[in-house]
Amino acid sequence: MPRFSRAVLALARTAWQRFVQALFTMDRRTTLLVCSLLFVAIAIVDYVTPPQLNLTFAYVLGILLATWNLGARAGAAYALLASAVQFAMLMQLQAEALPHFSVYWNVILINRLFTFFVVVGLTAPLRKLYDHEHRQARVDALTGAVNRQHFLDLLTLEIARSRRSGEPFSVAYLDCDGLKAVNDRLGHHEGDALLKSLVACVRHALRITDVVARLGGDEFAILFPQTEGSRAIQALERIRADLRRTFEAHGWRSSLSVGAATFRKPAQGSEQIVAACDALMYRAKADGKDRVVYELVA
Repeated sequence: MPRFSRAVLALARTAWQRFVQALFTMDRRTTLLVCSLLFVAIAIVDYVTPPQLNLTFAYVLGILLATWNLGARAGAAYALLASAVQFAMLMQLQAEALPHFSVYWNVILINRLFTFFVVVGLTAPLRKLYDHEHRQARVDALTGAVNRQHFLDLLTLEIARSRRSGEPFSVAYLDCDGLKAVNDRLGHHEGDALLKSLVACVRHALRITDVVARLGGDEFAILFPQTEGSRAIQALERIRADLRRTFEAHGWRSSLSVGAATFRKPAQGSEQIVAACDALMYRAKADGKDRVVYELVA
């Protein structure tokens, strides 16, 4: 195949993939609008075209789209709507073709109803499975915090927002001091419980817009969107106080060393920002652990 033809096919395939991706990632309002317009258009075409032209496949597309983007109930509602349209069309065809009710028309209608609801029945579980796998790919299985890659993605978005608006954001790098000693003395199940408690305490002290991530092992990070340093430090000190009480209650000889910084229109990327906060965390450890080292980055 000539190089030009391969390039055209590659462009066509990319365009098609982007189109399909856009369809199946629409928000609820857009999906409702698109599905409703699609059903109206299909019903009009179905009405004006000869009865031999079966448009069941076109209704299936709208039902599939509604089920994937809006859920099983919405998909079932559109399946019922498609069934009602098909019933009306078949009744009109029956009246024109046969004066009396025929089993043949029943079979056709039942076949189309079955097709519509099979689409809903298959698509809804697939969407749940997709959501589960998508979540698993972004979340640490032990603690429920987001994982490193998802944190970096969110931080990249926050960097872009900050560069546009000039509003600051803060990032903290947390290290759990003494986790290895807890594992050696009490067992890894206690170490796992400590990490889960750490994330629970962090979440309790944060706003809904803040993000906590497990970067690996006993190291965590927090993203404070649109947050000045003073507010971030207050939250971090509150977290340390809550954790100290939790650790003491369970007999865990552990503490938290934190490196934190505030950024305004940062020139660095997400990896560089995390590395800078990591370096601040190591300063906290070098200064005696169980403390916060903070820096304002212009």
